[in-house]
Parts: sequence; C-alpha cells; structure tokens
Amino acid sequence: VMLVLENGLIARTWGNISARVSDTHFVITPSGRSYDTLQPEDLVLVRIADCAYEGDRKPSSEKGIHAAAYKHRPEVGFVIHTHQDYASCIGVGGQSLAGLAHPLLGDCVPCASYGMPSTKKLQQGVENAMVQHPKAKAIFMRQHGALCMAQDFETAFQFAQALEEICRLEF
Repeated sequence: VMLVLENGLIARTWGNISARVSDTHFVITPSGRSYDTLQPEDLVLVRIADCAYEGDRKPSSEKGIHAAAYKHRPEVGFVIHTHQDYASCIGVGGQSLAGLAHPLLGDCVPCASYGMPSTKKLQQGVENAMVQHPKAKAIFMRQHGALCMAQDFETAFQFAQALEEICRLEF
C-alpha cells in the first residue's frame, strides 16, 4: 500500500486495493482509513459472489467493482483502484484510449460509463467495460479514476504507472 501511496496513485482515503485470497474471497482495504497507518489485520475479507463480509471493519465502498474483476477475470489476483492525476483527467472526459499497442496495457484502455461513487450504477458500468473489453488491463472510471487489474501486485502497480505515463503524454 505504501508504494502506491508514495507514487501518488492513491491519496488520503481515496482509492482502494484488493487481493484475491481464494476462488471465493478477496481482501480489500477498509473504508475511510488512512493508508499510511494500515496494518495487515485491517484488511477486510469479502466474498466475491455477494460482497458479504464479517467483522467490525467495513470494506471499501467500491468492493463490488473489485468483486466484478475477480468474477469476470479468473487470472486476476490483484486490483488497484486509483485516483492518479493524469488518468483521472482522461477519465473525466469519458475518453477511451484505443490503438495503443502498449507492451503492458495492450491495445485499449476503455472508459466505463458514469455512475456516482459507491453505487450499483458505477459498478455496472465498470463491469460492462470489463465484459466488453476482456483483454483490458486497465479501465477508466468516468469522472472517478481508474482500475488496474493483474495477476499480482507488482504487475498491477506497473500497469498503474504505465497508465499514468500514457495519460500524461496525452496532455
């Protein structure tokens, strides 16, 4: 988490990170907690099928988006939802980046339809983008940042950094 925070991919309590721990569950950062003080025991175990969780800690309000990634992408083991500067700016305009042929991100970074943060509409828009673009490694969340998905943390982090660089060059 600190590496993502130090590189400006998430800030304060914005953005969230999750990791698949089994075929049925993932752990995710808790809602409303500052990332610089998080400990492993602060992560929340969430069921992929219905986003149910146990315990006193509330999972990120974007848990449904993470669950959708694990549901639709069996190869995905790690998800980072960022609010990085340049990718967020591209996402505000609702643009997709196509024809990239990027060595890490592939041909396209689609933009999901708009939905208010933490809503089913946002989750459905991102989920639709995942289904319509099954090879996409990253998705812009219109007016709400980006989502990067990979088999492990290191690769997801590389995708987020590559996305930010590509978006910076677009400006």
